[in-house]
Amino acid sequence: MVDDLGPFQKFWEVWNEAHDVIVQKDLAHFRYALEVQFVELENHVKAGNREAAAREATDIISIGLNLMRRLGYTPQEIATIARMRATDRMEGKTKEILAKYP
Repeated sequence: MVDDLGPFQKFWEVWNEAHDVIVQKDLAHFRYALEVQFVELENHVKAGNREAAAREATDIISIGLNLMRRLGYTPQEIATIARMRATDRMEGKTKEILAKYP
């Protein structure tokens, strides 16, 4: 099995069974799912439960991957896009990017 998404490859694989449903979802579905996960993450952070917060953060990654699936990308394409985005958009610019989102 190709492991283009590294430790997140398993997220991709477990959602394969719902692929046909995911690709039909409106973009609003993903926004809502992210909002729910952030609320859960915030609650865990407030409660001091670092491990539970980390699980919610990985759920956010899973939602992002499913959004990429919805947009029609494969794991190989996602890996390429991620590498290019990090190099072209973020490398040497992280402080500027952070300043845009106070």
